[in-house]
Amino acid sequence: MRRLIADVIISLDGYFTSPKNEIDWFDFDEDEWEWSKSINRRVDAMLLGRVTYEEFRQFWPTQGPKKMGVDPQFTRRLNGLRKFVFSRSLVDAPWKPATLVRDDPCKAVARLKRQPGRDMVVAGSGTLVAALFQGDLIDEYFVRIRPIILGAGRSMFVDAKARHPLELVSAKTFKSGLIGLHYRSRH
Repeated sequence: MRRLIADVIISLDGYFTSPKNEIDWFDFDEDEWEWSKSINRRVDAMLLGRVTYEEFRQFWPTQGPKKMGVDPQFTRRLNGLRKFVFSRSLVDAPWKPATLVRDDPCKAVARLKRQPGRDMVVAGSGTLVAALFQGDLIDEYFVRIRPIILGAGRSMFVDAKARHPLELVSAKTFKSGLIGLHYRSRH
């Protein structure tokens, strides 16, 4: 069965965005791009919520990654990955190859996990991650903790009904002060 990987970035106090949905506190260095590349080498599909999909499609197919010094091979790989876009409002998903998914995310992902293929990653997409977390569908968590306290914002790991025990696979300290944690679900 395919595994679902969550690749998320949070503040030290556990928020994935500020109260106004800002992510201006994200700043990637070479070490962090390597972290992302190691995750993306394992997958053949990316799951995205509407907001992250729209942000990614305005950035990755452009010259933006090249100007930031992102490895062109990584950019090509990301652009070529199959994308499942979870949205009830989008009419089209022009950043191909992409499939719009209007079904309940938990039911759709459970089906996708049973299909043949490599692992899948959900990148960013806090609302989607929150739903999949509550549905206990995430097998591995790659969590980057930024050295910032936002004081308020939106959290994706909220589930009053259940606990989600995890096993630490690895931890990495980046030059920037960021901490990278890799956990495996114990379910």
